[in-house]
Amino acid sequence: MPLPALRLVPALLGLLCAIPAAPAGAGHAGQPQSTRLDVGSFTISVGGQRTGREQFSVQRVVTNDGGTIELRSESAVGDTRTAVRLEADSAGTPVRYSIEARRGTEQILRLGGQRVRGRFATLARSVTGEAAREYLLRPGAVVVEEDGIVQYALLVRGRMLAEGEGLTLPSLTPVANSQGAVRIVLEAAHDVVIIAGARRDARRYRIVTAAGEVRLLWAEADGALLRVSIPARGVDALRDDVPR
Repeated sequence: MPLPALRLVPALLGLLCAIPAAPAGAGHAGQPQSTRLDVGSFTISVGGQRTGREQFSVQRVVTNDGGTIELRSESAVGDTRTAVRLEADSAGTPVRYSIEARRGTEQILRLGGQRVRGRFATLARSVTGEAAREYLLRPGAVVVEEDGIVQYALLVRGRMLAEGEGLTLPSLTPVANSQGAVRIVLEAAHDVVIIAGARRDARRYRIVTAAGEVRLLWAEADGALLRVSIPARGVDALRDDVPR
């Protein structure tokens, strides 16, 4: 374990505690002020068969130190339950991150991460033991895990791309202890997704992960996710209700 990561262990141990409840509305003076950007749920299917659901919220949190975007999600896929909290700056680069996964009654993963002085350090506990890791945070780096739906909100929110245009960003996959790059391309500025019987105008993106896996995203102009598809796995996640 590198020395800088050792110094961060006490702080990361705090992130391994239970994920706290999200702030509700504006707080008192000196406390974080939050604005809800999106909230909802997705039904997840594999090969056309429903396998799970993910509930999520996206909010902007403003403190005396500045502002962040906070994503929270709770998913149930098969017998696995996963809770995620990701705080990122305006570029989508992680500030704090935590994930906890259970299979039945057994906790199979608990991981916490925190940004300090241009680096991102993580501490994970799983069924195979405990491991610490430190990454150099390159400009614009984003978190892209193998699983999870709402994480994609940070890939498309605020990206000013013309149809056919793309960009490549550094990526972190903390659960797999890896980093690389993710390619984001706006394939269509106007597409249609049907949500709860309503036709919604959507922007369609093509995402290629560091592992080369293609993921298709549909989102509204403000970044609200509507649908995520992973063709190679037969995975399709469709929003249950239209964004409010």
